[in-house]
Amino acid sequence: MALLLGFIGVDRHADPRVRELTGASRDASALWALFSDTLPEAQAKLLTDENATLSAVRDLLTATLDAAGPDDTVLFSFAGHGTHDHRLVTHDTDLNELVDTTLPMDELARRFKASRAKTVICLLDCCFSGGAPARVLEDSPSSRDAVAPFAEISGNGRVLFTACGITEEALEDSASHHGLFTQAILALLQEGEAAHSITQLISDATARVRADAARMGYVQTPTMFGHIEGEISLPGLKRGSNYERLFPDTSKIQVSTNIQDIAAFGISQPVLDSWAERFKNGLNELQLSAVNDGHVLTGESLLVVAPTSAGKTFIGEMAAVRAALRGSKAVFLLPYKALVNEKYDEFSAFYGDKIGLRVARCSGDYQDQTISILKGKFDIAIFTYETFLGLALRSKGLLPQVGLVVIDEAQFLANPGRGIIVELLLTHLLAARNKGIHPQLICLSAVIGGINALDQWLNCRLLSTTRRPVPLTEGVIDRQGLYQSRDETGAVVTAQLLQPQQIVVRRNEPSSQDLIVPLVRHLVAQGEKVLVFRNNRGSAQGSAAYLADELGLPPAQAVIDELPDLDQSSRSRELRHCLQGGTAFHSSDLRREEKAAVERAFRDPAGPVRVLVATSTVAAGVNTPASTVIIVETAFPGSQPQPYTIAEYKNMAGRAGRLGIVETGKSILLADNSISRDNLFRKYVLGTPEQIKSSFDGRTSIETWLIRLLAQVQSVTKDEAIALLANTYGGYLAARADQNWRARMTGQVEGLIARMLQNGLLEPDGDKIRLTLLGRACGQSPLRFESTLQLIESLRSFSPAEVTPLTITALVQSLPEADEDYTPIGGGKRGEPALQARVAQVFGGKIAQALQRRANDTRAYHARCKRALVLARWMEGVPTEQIEAEYSSNAFQRMAHGDIIGYADSTRFYLQSAFSIADILYQGQGPSPESIDTLFQQLEFGIPQPALPLLAVGPELNRGEYLALHSAGFTLDRLKEATVEVLSKILRKVRAEALFSWFRK
Repeated sequence: MALLLGFIGVDRHADPRVRELTGASRDASALWALFSDTLPEAQAKLLTDENATLSAVRDLLTATLDAAGPDDTVLFSFAGHGTHDHRLVTHDTDLNELVDTTLPMDELARRFKASRAKTVICLLDCCFSGGAPARVLEDSPSSRDAVAPFAEISGNGRVLFTACGITEEALEDSASHHGLFTQAILALLQEGEAAHSITQLISDATARVRADAARMGYVQTPTMFGHIEGEISLPGLKRGSNYERLFPDTSKIQVSTNIQDIAAFGISQPVLDSWAERFKNGLNELQLSAVNDGHVLTGESLLVVAPTSAGKTFIGEMAAVRAALRGSKAVFLLPYKALVNEKYDEFSAFYGDKIGLRVARCSGDYQDQTISILKGKFDIAIFTYETFLGLALRSKGLLPQVGLVVIDEAQFLANPGRGIIVELLLTHLLAARNKGIHPQLICLSAVIGGINALDQWLNCRLLSTTRRPVPLTEGVIDRQGLYQSRDETGAVVTAQLLQPQQIVVRRNEPSSQDLIVPLVRHLVAQGEKVLVFRNNRGSAQGSAAYLADELGLPPAQAVIDELPDLDQSSRSRELRHCLQGGTAFHSSDLRREEKAAVERAFRDPAGPVRVLVATSTVAAGVNTPASTVIIVETAFPGSQPQPYTIAEYKNMAGRAGRLGIVETGKSILLADNSISRDNLFRKYVLGTPEQIKSSFDGRTSIETWLIRLLAQVQSVTKDEAIALLANTYGGYLAARADQNWRARMTGQVEGLIARMLQNGLLEPDGDKIRLTLLGRACGQSPLRFESTLQLIESLRSFSPAEVTPLTITALVQSLPEADEDYTPIGGGKRGEPALQARVAQVFGGKIAQALQRRANDTRAYHARCKRALVLARWMEGVPTEQIEAEYSSNAFQRMAHGDIIGYADSTRFYLQSAFSIADILYQGQGPSPESIDTLFQQLEFGIPQPALPLLAVGPELNRGEYLALHSAGFTLDRLKEATVEVLSKILRKVRAEALFSWFRK
């Protein structure tokens, strides 16, 4: 008597259109390992992923079912996708040839019958119906018969045990990364040493799976087919060498600073060698604590609070690689699109090219790999906060496949504008735990003054330190050259850093320039690289320009040669001027390619850019290490200047010094006199950063919070609606502080629910309420609640025939969020009246009237007109400098490239919601999906519609290159035939060669 075992698991598929799974291969491997360890004499075969081709699966059936004798027992398991028409999907399944590249269930049934084996047991952890989270091939055809061929399994000792009923879903557990069905089988077979009756096993497994699925909000009922006479049993399974090799217990591992020790967690040698080369001193104290105390490499969630340059990001990287190498998925969430692009380039080069991991990104741009991400075709994906939350709400299948979420710059939770997104995102992740979906969570935050129970709300371990591996001296200098500072030890010293005669008035009246020039000259003369923070774009450019003129540094010609030369903006020309003097500036007025070139040059210790002047966004994670940071202002500009928080100051100051690049750091605040110096020193240098707090504290309306929280659930009672608010970080803090908070919220929430019902955003659902389609579109929108109502009102004033994507683009400019975008308007109180007539000419008189609604004054109305017109010119492909010239109000209120890009990016962001709402209001009679896609591409790239086919070119071109090729009459077909010589007449030779090579591949 022999026991013939065959285990198959398929997570990855050759066809890129087939969605990946995260637990099928683990299912098969775990079963194989346990049976092999327990029954070493058994003939056990394992096929996973690329080895599980259709022919290999059939060969395995031959080696088990066909080879079995009358006294033998065969156990066959399959974990992976099923199709709606009852087929098993193998690694090489081709969606274009589905019938010929899948294993039909009726073939399996026939082979069951034909086998001479005494007993045949088949475990199928797949499904034949269901949705995105399930193990089913979504694009497969549906069967006309909901039962066959399962009922065909018959004969004495023939058992088919499926993970779910024919109309149900076979789900995966995001924590263990096993199918719920296989997870139950594995657990039950390891309980005790005695043999397990198959009937009892089926009964117990069914109960477990039903309970686990119900917790996730689904129905899954394992089902048995076949016929049994007498008793069939399976042995109790024990873990041995095979299991320990595939699934090692890492919970008690302790490592030293030697990076090679991390091999014990399953990290491959190429990764370890690359890390060891990158971090020659090994793990630092913070990283070591994260591994040994925080157990970050065994799946524990962690809140890490530490200064800039303390090595926080690498903690997330280690966990991400560990997750990817064990077949899971990891996502990094960042606050800005620029940071997503930087991290994507860095990870692609390091983990993609060197290690072979699949790195993807999603930040709301054309190049996003959204489809690949939803299909699971990634190992590490990088998102902005907003894109991940939006995708997770719209696509239920995303979160269950993610094993790790890393939230970088988590202190944005307290940001007045962005905090609601971070908190809603975290609330969504915490709520998912109640459904059995609990990816590891790592929150990385800059130093904050107090945790304020954030770790308790997140239910994760806290790892906090104020120590920096690179010593930092902080201080303030006044106009007499006295520098009052405190070093890493806490010692306070006042020294004459500059002589008073070096600080002279350079313009008509005293200004910061008087101090900046001699201070930077002094630092650069000592061989330092200096980062200067200014609080607005104009000051950043201006400072870089006068420093270039006065310092006499060698030109950064290599950087100039690297800059794109087509469709230059006024800031592009000013950047070249600065680089001629060895300085640069960094702001949203520069293109991505320009910023990247500047960052690389400044980051290089031997690079030609010695001085970089930047706006405060550089403080949020962009890798620009400096010897000294100079912070000129201590408030953001505006009609009511907003002082920097201590945390914001500390984050800027912390950019000084970077381990392995700049071994010590110094920050210098500027003060007008000794009194101001002393005040700034006490407030910022000696001050403690503010404790973190929720943005759910009156800064954002409760209506906005409620509708966005309702968008995270299907339906709730009114009491449960209040619970949604209570489950946020703000609600958690409020309930801790006031035991009557929840009771006091009841009346307010009931009033909001009544208002949403009246506006058609909510509808009754038995004794519950649920968002209507319109309400869900509003709840998934980044717009504030009142803004969505205003948008609905505006759209309802137009008939479907009157609306185009372009008119909706104009309407979006009337939203309060768009009004917050800086728009230069001259002409005093009258504004610029000519803009109204121009809008009527371009968009029609009705749009001109619509833009007037709820405008605070004439200038606000004209600003809306200007934004709409600028976007229209941008999409027409008008050169950037021409747009700047046309819409600059005067020499002091200039339209800059950063403004144009800002309008395009924010409009694209809000248009996602606007088009969803319009589609519901117009019942599908509004703009077509094709026209919407066209508009999004035009907004992003700033090129006319006829030029859009050029986006299919492999090497990513910039706007100027697309426009130049289009103006020269090039189409894709013409480009295929073009020579390097012809292309070099339009593009730089290096770009022409890249384009030529791409077409020849």
